[in-house]
This record gives sequence, C-alpha cells and structure tokens, in this order.
Amino acid sequence: MNKTKMKTRPATAKLTYIGVDVAKAELVVDCQDVIHRFENNDKGIARLLKSVSKIPSTAHLVCEATAGYEQDLALTALSKGIRISIIPAQRPRSLAKSAGKFAKSDPADARLLSKYGSVHEPKPLMPKDRARLQLDALMRARGELMDSLQRELNRTEHHRCPVVMALFKELVATYRRQIKTLDTAIAKLVAEDEVLSGSEAILRKVSGVGPQTSRALLAFMPELGHIGRRSAAALAGLAPYDRDSGKMRGKRHIQGGRSQVRRSLHMAAVVASRRNPELKKFYDRLREAGKPFKVAIVAKKSPAREPIREPGMGFPEGELHPSGP
Repeated sequence: MNKTKMKTRPATAKLTYIGVDVAKAELVVDCQDVIHRFENNDKGIARLLKSVSKIPSTAHLVCEATAGYEQDLALTALSKGIRISIIPAQRPRSLAKSAGKFAKSDPADARLLSKYGSVHEPKPLMPKDRARLQLDALMRARGELMDSLQRELNRTEHHRCPVVMALFKELVATYRRQIKTLDTAIAKLVAEDEVLSGSEAILRKVSGVGPQTSRALLAFMPELGHIGRRSAAALAGLAPYDRDSGKMRGKRHIQGGRSQVRRSLHMAAVVASRRNPELKKFYDRLREAGKPFKVAIVAKKSPAREPIREPGMGFPEGELHPSGP
C-alpha cells in the first residue's frame, strides 16, 4: 500500500471532488490527478480521511454504490463531517461514453468519479441518526425475507412429491416466523423513538397508509416533509418523463427512483382509491378519461403523499439523505 502522504495542489474552487473507486479489499483514490491506494478496512479508511482532511479546500468524496462495500467509508466520513456522495454506477459510465472513453480500470474509474463530481456537483449524503439506520437495516432484511417467502410459495405450486412439499412448507413456516420477529423489532424501534413515532403518526393519517407503508417511507424516504411534491415523486420513481421528438409526442413514463418506496406505495394507492374521497375523485376522473388501471394507480401514488405536507402536518426536523438512489 502507498504509505506516502497525499500530494495536493492549491485548490482554486471551494470544493475539491475526490473520486474513490471502491472494491472489496481496496480503495483507489484520485485526488487532483494523483492516484492513491488504501485498504478497505477501518485502518485504511482512517488514513484516507485523515489525508483528505488536510487539503486546502473542502473535500467532497464521490464513489459508486458497490454492493455495500462503500458503506463503511460513507458512515465514517459522515461521522467526521466529511462530505460524500454515493451515486449509481451507470451515471459516471455514461459520462465516459459521452466523451468517447471506453477503457476501464480502477485508477481510470477514480478519475472518472472526480470528473463526474466536478461536472454534476452531486448533493452530499447527510447522516441518519442511529434509530433510522437500524430501521433501514430491519426493513431491508424484511424485504429480502418477503421476496424469499414469495419464491418458495411460487415453487410449491409446481411440486407434487410429498418429501419436497414438506421441505417447502417448512421453509415457508421459517420465513414467516422470521418476518414476524422482524415486525416485532421494527414496531418496538419505532415506538421507542420520539421522531420516528411522531412521523409515523403523521403518515398514518393518510387513508390507505398502513404500518408497513409508513415504516417503508420512514426507512427509505427520510426526505418526506423536507422536499416538494415533484422532488418526492422523482425520488420514488413516480415522476412522468417526456418522450417527445419533433412532432412526435410519446407516452409519458416513469423511470428510476427508489423501488422499495414505489412498491410500498402501490397497495396504499389502491386502498386510497376506494376510501379517500379526494383521491377517489382523482382516480375516477382518470379512469373516465380512458386511462388504464395501472396508469391511474401510478398517477395516484404521487398525490397520495401530498396530504402529508399540509400545514401543521410537517415532520419534525430530522436528518436528510438527499443523494440516495
């Protein structure tokens, strides 16, 4: 590993974007066109952050989402007050392709991330409090168990062998027991935290929003109450995007965003279309205009969040996470 101190040049900008290519064992860092390598462990991360804290301007780390291997770096950087953004891998790669660059290596990727930061100035992550981090982990684990449970239920339909059926039934029972354990832990965590319990109470005032939807929103969309309606729709992947060219007017479509939020809002929107008078009128108007069921439901998912932002219903001041996927 490189033991030398990080070389820097006098910075002319207020922010210096530093690209970090993350791997399981190593962090390859581009700091002002100088490449450095650090181990991806507590000691290596501490050395990296100590080095970037000494540069003349404010350091802003930019790395890709890398199967969770970037999380230790992100959490440690946030705890030390160092700016960091985690961006989807396809964004810097698209920037490279637009410049006609197709070579790929760890140093090249680190330089590309620095360039991406300078060009697009991504918003930094903001720290989540301990309770929200725990809720995020519990809700992600619950989602994985729910997916596994559904797979086993689907496979059960196609087997007639008694031995195989017995094994699948045992697996299904195990998954359901584990999901119940997580539900108990999640309910206890939310009830014991003043901010989370207060925010959940606000969310539950909206018709159609039950405990699973409200907790998914708290875990995966902490910006609620701090951003506008259009920004919330884009973060959830529910904003309709144009597809026009010349005289052609294509169908609007949704894209990107946070799939966990979008999935959790689906059943809430279905229930609200029947029980919430205002949203039912909105849904009926879309259907009468000839919109398909799914289009009307997707359109309703975004307005369904609007009552949360009415005066007197704003969330307590909390931590944001602006540059999430």
